[in-house]
Amino acid sequence: MAVTFRADPGAVMLITGDHLFYYYRCPRRPFLDAQGTAAHNPGESPLHEKLNRDHHDLRTQLLRDYAWQAPQADPQDWAAAHTQTLALMAQGVAAIHRGVLTLTPAPGITYLGRPDLLVRRPGASRWGNWHYQAVDIRLGQRPKPEYQGVAAFHAWLLSELQDTWPTTGLLWLPGPRSVRVRLADAVPAMHKTLVACTAILQAEQAPEVFISRSRCQLCPWLGDCSQVAQAQQHLSLVPGVTALRYAELRQLGIATIPQLASQSPHYLDHQTSFGLATVTRLVRQAQAIQRGHALPLGPFPALPQEPVELFFDIEAEPHLDCVYLHGVLVVKAGRPAFHGFLAPHPQGEGEVWQQFVDLVLTYPAAPIFHFCPFETQTIQRLGDRYGTPRLKVQAILNRCVDLHAWVTRHVVLPVDNYSLKAIARWLGFRWRHPRADGAQSIWWYNQWLSSQNPSYLEALQVYNEDDCQATYRLKTWLDDFHQATAQSPLQEESG
Repeated sequence: MAVTFRADPGAVMLITGDHLFYYYRCPRRPFLDAQGTAAHNPGESPLHEKLNRDHHDLRTQLLRDYAWQAPQADPQDWAAAHTQTLALMAQGVAAIHRGVLTLTPAPGITYLGRPDLLVRRPGASRWGNWHYQAVDIRLGQRPKPEYQGVAAFHAWLLSELQDTWPTTGLLWLPGPRSVRVRLADAVPAMHKTLVACTAILQAEQAPEVFISRSRCQLCPWLGDCSQVAQAQQHLSLVPGVTALRYAELRQLGIATIPQLASQSPHYLDHQTSFGLATVTRLVRQAQAIQRGHALPLGPFPALPQEPVELFFDIEAEPHLDCVYLHGVLVVKAGRPAFHGFLAPHPQGEGEVWQQFVDLVLTYPAAPIFHFCPFETQTIQRLGDRYGTPRLKVQAILNRCVDLHAWVTRHVVLPVDNYSLKAIARWLGFRWRHPRADGAQSIWWYNQWLSSQNPSYLEALQVYNEDDCQATYRLKTWLDDFHQATAQSPLQEESG
């Protein structure tokens, strides 16, 4: 955990590896972390808990391979922990867990690193004929820039403390597998980033807000930053406005939703690198948000309609490589009935797959509506895994209709992202578990496996059924919207 505070005049500013890590993801994050606690932090989510558990498991696996020692000081007493770390390095212990590295390059600034492990390597240093290499544990499948940046930061601190550079930085990723970080490339880039991060921490005001659906999801400041963005009607609330696109629009003096909504797509096509199709959608999206209602992206086609329609959602545990729940809402003449095929253990995956196949083949003419391509990809994969005849699998796939692809191709909605949660909530749908999501579903399943408490299976079924019901609600709305636009076509407005 980063040790952070707002530095008073004359006090030491502590800049940690966590500050640097989060700066790579969002320059605003380290500044906010230094101010205190987020006012609108909903608390640790099941996904946070899962990531923490995965990190702990990976660290435990790594530590088994080393006869490590650790500083005995309180982790919050970083000065004492640093002194004890240096003492262990001078002794030449094989490995150091929970080591603390600090450096004060200028009055009032101290850099602090907490690598997961310091490993003794052959090669001269101030200690003798050995030196240390830092190992950082990360959960990503590839060596992301922020991973390499912090690895370079730890290597630099080590080089200053032991009077020699380690040959490389080292990342420990899931698998497990180790990835070497080339310091000749990573250290110069890290120093530039560290200078920028330090300047932000010394600034009086926070950097400009920018909401990114992927990067902000787990940030404790998301609620606070969203309030700021909403108050400013910031362009990052418009789906499709990436950081690079925002930079181009800012150069044209376009920074808010109303400003974008008033633009001509043909003007923006000549002024930006986006292309006409993209700028048309961005302008239309801003108009939908500003007006608070949906707008078509041209002629709006009808979805398949049959007396029986199926709405399908899957729950899976990627670490177990198991699809544990197939949920199908069967709607006959407007009357829905839910069928949940739940595997009580991962070995039951094949049985519930066959139950799903049997159900959908009972209604051979019924379209199968789902949201995003995961369901069709999984049908293909499970069909291969369990030897389901290819013609049978293909017949099921031919009936599948991805409503996410349909929506994003034909309509813009007044939402800040096109997840099922965001769209269905705009339509007035509410999940019975308000904070439930895919990570929560995985957590419930793992809790069931470890405790055999049936309440976890009940929660899973409820969540999955709600996802199917939300998909049904969306399809019903799309049918109604098609009728409305057919009766009174909405002409595209360019502002």
